[in-house]
Amino acid sequence: MVLQRVTCSPGLRRPTPLLLLLLLLVQLAATQNAQCSYQCTPLSQCPDLAQLIKNPTRENILYLRQRTCSKGDDPLVCCPQTTVASSSSLLPKDCGQGSQLEMIFGGTQAPIYSHPWIAALGYLDPRSSGMQFLCAGSVINERYVLTAASCVRPANTGIRKLDVIRLGDWDLITEVDCEVSLQGFKSCAPPAQNFTYEELIIHPSYDTRGLNSDDIALIRLSRPIDFSRKWIQPVCLPPQGLDVRKAAGQKEALVAGWGRTENGSSSRKLLQVTLPFFDERLCNETYRGNLIDGQLCFGGRKNEDSCSGDSGGPLVMSGPNGPPFLQIGIVSFGPVVCGREGHPAVYTSVSHYRDWIEKTLRP
Repeated sequence: MVLQRVTCSPGLRRPTPLLLLLLLLVQLAATQNAQCSYQCTPLSQCPDLAQLIKNPTRENILYLRQRTCSKGDDPLVCCPQTTVASSSSLLPKDCGQGSQLEMIFGGTQAPIYSHPWIAALGYLDPRSSGMQFLCAGSVINERYVLTAASCVRPANTGIRKLDVIRLGDWDLITEVDCEVSLQGFKSCAPPAQNFTYEELIIHPSYDTRGLNSDDIALIRLSRPIDFSRKWIQPVCLPPQGLDVRKAAGQKEALVAGWGRTENGSSSRKLLQVTLPFFDERLCNETYRGNLIDGQLCFGGRKNEDSCSGDSGGPLVMSGPNGPPFLQIGIVSFGPVVCGREGHPAVYTSVSHYRDWIEKTLRP
């Protein structure tokens, strides 16, 4: 079976006069000397930003206003440059720096800023009003979010349409997220940022080799992420072929999300829970021999698990002395009843697909 690659924007063309006029009008209210950590470049020479005026949504126009250095016939914009770890990699060197990291089912509330790489995927359903956040993902560089193929393949999502990739959020309901410490100190995060997608890339072997096999996909965002905003940062990816059992040792992995809790409803605030590695052979017996290479099992403790709504989200593990954090897994599927003793959830092994990820990324 051939799975489809979904694209949402045609090739780059020079902006039409009408759209350029629209951009210039909204720039009148913008600061004319934006703080820019990159180079101020003519808009026509910055493809990533020039492309946004073909889709003049509120978020895209606001982003363009914030990146404007000066206006004119060909306005100058703060043009992001791709940060690379080496000449052959589009993955950043500076990654995995979550702060305060130590249902999600049976989990605890995650501190603000603790998972700066997590993305909430929002869907529109014509049968209901409002946004539904049904899956998650992780930021891996300034243009890509990693998630599960099951979260973006049309055959799985049905009439629900992926509409928003939200970054930097903690409480999905409030406009401004605030947390009060045990000492009574109030900390508020900057507003979350909404992105649309340019392309969905589903692994070509998804669900063809076994039960939810190769459950991995990449979301290319319609505009680059500004990593100077520290509450949104990429997670590190493990090397190809990492021995997760050996790397885990006596440590436990950490998964976070807004999925269903033991109360039966989704959480509005980000939750996290630590999970132990679960032996592959015993896990495969639990799933009646249907697991294949590229799948990991974590959990198996009563009332502690990822659950419905956490799919696509990152399972991370720290180094020996803390950060950086590596994303070792992607939430894929699990037992019908979450948090059952001896019944772990199944995660897509990121190290198994590291080469595919790097070959698929483009600037």
